[in-house]
Amino acid sequence: MCTVANVMAELKKKGSAQTVKIFRRHGAPAEMFGVKVADLKIIARKIKGQQTLACDLYDTGNSDAMYLAEIVADGSQMTKRQLQSWAREVSWYMLAEYTVPGVAAESPYARELALKWIDSRRESTASSG
Repeated sequence: MCTVANVMAELKKKGSAQTVKIFRRHGAPAEMFGVKVADLKIIARKIKGQQTLACDLYDTGNSDAMYLAEIVADGSQMTKRQLQSWAREVSWYMLAEYTVPGVAAESPYARELALKWIDSRRESTASSG
């Protein structure tokens, strides 16, 4: 399971319409398969440490893949530009309030970005701060 295609196939297999329905009710506007967080954590253990794969998963725009990417990513390896991009691209609170800040907190830019993001006019960016 070392390619984006393989991981996306696994996510699709683990997704459910009921979970999509629940996430949509809580504001998830992005494309998603509806994978439970517990299942994402199981997949994350299989691909932990694969920074490039994490970044590629985030770039898919699929909410499940983005959440998984943020579990797998090592914030200490992220550039400031990548972190800013990730904060800008979040589409709902689960990503903005839990995963992006978690990755950013591991980076040497954590405090600087948090202070900048907190003052953002964009609600999701401010939440990441």
